[in-house]
Amino acid sequence: MGELEMNYNEKAEEIFNSLTNRKKFVDKMPSNISQGESGVLLYLLNNDSVSQSELSEKLNITMPRVAAIINTLQDKMLVIKKTDPNDKRKTIITITEKGKKDILQKRKNAIIFIESIIKELTDEEIMQYISITKKIEEISNNLKG
Repeated sequence: MGELEMNYNEKAEEIFNSLTNRKKFVDKMPSNISQGESGVLLYLLNNDSVSQSELSEKLNITMPRVAAIINTLQDKMLVIKKTDPNDKRKTIITITEKGKKDILQKRKNAIIFIESIIKELTDEEIMQYISITKKIEEISNNLKG
């Protein structure tokens, strides 16, 4: 391999390590809502009452994991779980006012934290990061099929 040739495996390792270190980033934003719970609450915030199967499909998480998250959120009074009157086999999930308030506060705290980080970057670095992140997301979405 030539000196100028990119070692994609090595770079993939670096990116993987960076992504797995994001837990430290999330830990700096204290909240009573976990990362998985946040994903569900944000989805519910933007989509009215939804089924557990829709959450599983849209968030790409297993049904047992969705059920566990929903049970925890229900215990915290952040969601309401009801049987679908049209199909007794389905469970419909709705975010509560407390759930809306809590997830919007967590989002606000995250934005403030991210702002404190990006203030240390140049405008060009910020725009490059946004551009590259969007491109990676687009490629990833296309790879899923």
